[in-house]
Amino acid sequence: MSGRSDITDGIFATIRKTGLIYTEELGWIDLGHARGDDARALKAQLDNESSSRYFDEFGEWYFHVSYHQEMGKKGRILGSNISFHTGVNTQVMVRACLSPEAKARVALTMMYGTAKRFEAWQNSILFNWYTDSGFSAEDLVSDLVGFYRVFGTGPDPLWLARPVSYESALHIWDSHDPIGIYKNTKFSPLLFLTKTPMKYGQPIKRNLPSWLNYIKPFGSEYSNFFLNSYKERPVTNFFADPLKINHELYRTFSSGSEINYSDDPFTRPMYFLLNPHQPYYRW
Repeated sequence: MSGRSDITDGIFATIRKTGLIYTEELGWIDLGHARGDDARALKAQLDNESSSRYFDEFGEWYFHVSYHQEMGKKGRILGSNISFHTGVNTQVMVRACLSPEAKARVALTMMYGTAKRFEAWQNSILFNWYTDSGFSAEDLVSDLVGFYRVFGTGPDPLWLARPVSYESALHIWDSHDPIGIYKNTKFSPLLFLTKTPMKYGQPIKRNLPSWLNYIKPFGSEYSNFFLNSYKERPVTNFFADPLKINHELYRTFSSGSEINYSDDPFTRPMYFLLNPHQPYYRW
């Protein structure tokens, strides 16, 4: 959930790890989302191809890859520090020895589905009374910026987006309602009016620029490159719809004494799937 106090000067766009900037090409950008830490971890898995195995039924080598997005809250219960996290985790088996271009498309396909499911989870009745972050104007496009900062081959998209000064960003914010009320369910920018009259002007939907649109997610052909994972084995019958990718909701709890545990939610203390799926069987 971004607020006015998060706004920072665009000159620090590539230096600061948190904050909110306004850009002329992409609108509001959340620097936390745009940092690309999640994309960097995903790329490392794809590059390493750890524990690749041959599966006779497919005649191919596959390796396990997981990706997640989450939100967290810290508090105290009965005098103890408690951390609560909930999010969406996607696990797949990726075919070994793909080209870097194909791996980037695998990563983008995983990120697209996970991010949309996560934003919908934030926007559900369980959380939207507390936060307006679900599908907030800046979220998905910021995720995409972070992805291209890791998988892209051109200049840093944060500079190409043309960030504005702190004073200009404040003026844009104050001339509109908080950005959380403007919902954006697509990986494309919402631009706000920057010239008078600005007050309460509706954001303008824009297509992505070419420098943030040259990597394409897979469509129905994704099964040639990765498959759903069940017990770290590739499966083609996870859902009745063979094209559906499994994005699992989860929650974790941990106490203040449990530190330095992995960023992978599956290895955290007190991990629970909220809607566990199993492969679909026809009788």
